[in-house]
Amino acid sequence: MQQQREDIVFNRMQEAMEWHRANRHRLLATPEMVSLLHRYDMAIDHTQEVMRGVGVAAGCSLCAAQTGSCCFQEVETWYDTMLLFINLLLGADLPGSRPIPDQCAFLGLKGCGLRARYSFCLNYFCPGLKTRLGPIPVQAAMAAVGEELAAGWQLEQSLYRWFNQQPREGNGHELYVVQDVFPETP
Repeated sequence: MQQQREDIVFNRMQEAMEWHRANRHRLLATPEMVSLLHRYDMAIDHTQEVMRGVGVAAGCSLCAAQTGSCCFQEVETWYDTMLLFINLLLGADLPGSRPIPDQCAFLGLKGCGLRARYSFCLNYFCPGLKTRLGPIPVQAAMAAVGEELAAGWQLEQSLYRWFNQQPREGNGHELYVVQDVFPETP
């Protein structure tokens, strides 16, 4: 089972790196994509700033040092190729191997190595952390997370549309033919 998880996540990372090599220059020449990437990157910075400011980062670090991280291996399989591709566009490095045995493939000695994270990784606040912080700091963190997830969703939808507009033959993106969840209304 563990080898199957390893294969899934490392295959997705490889595919994301292939997408990045083949498409980054064209994508980054598109003003809409540059704007959406910048907006998402700023939202990520804001979330991280709020998390540090209200004590989430310190609380999670303290707990991780005492009892281990809340990050677990199965979470890594929730990351699809598109989110890994977005991480590469944002300048994150994907690991070639698992930095910490028996932990999420993206967890390193200084925390998560990803820039764009799955919603669970941003939304999960353990009961102990919620108690230590209190409701107002948790609400502030969740508001920032919501803005980040919305900016990420907009970028992801635009990337799907962009890929869908590319010629199909040999681009390797045939599996990502999707329609907007919320089509534009006239």
